[in-house]
Amino acid sequence: MRRRMRRRMMVAGAVVLAIGNSCTKLSQNEVQQIEQQTGKKAEDLSEEELDAAMETLGIEGQEPSEQEVAQLEAEEDKNPSV
Repeated sequence: MRRRMRRRMMVAGAVVLAIGNSCTKLSQNEVQQIEQQTGKKAEDLSEEELDAAMETLGIEGQEPSEQEVAQLEAEEDKNPSV
């Protein structure tokens, strides 16, 4: 099981969010829609809040690559925030 993280990383015009135990890859526009819908920064949402906002907005997101997840975990190791 992955550890719980709260990170946001830009990758080639996309945003990879690691919230809780899940990672999701979204476009910058999708992240902006979620932030407008919730009134919070995407990385500050709980997994449940992110899932609910994505469902409400009809956003599916993508599965990040193993390399993207590894980059997030390496960043978390350097700068633990939670």
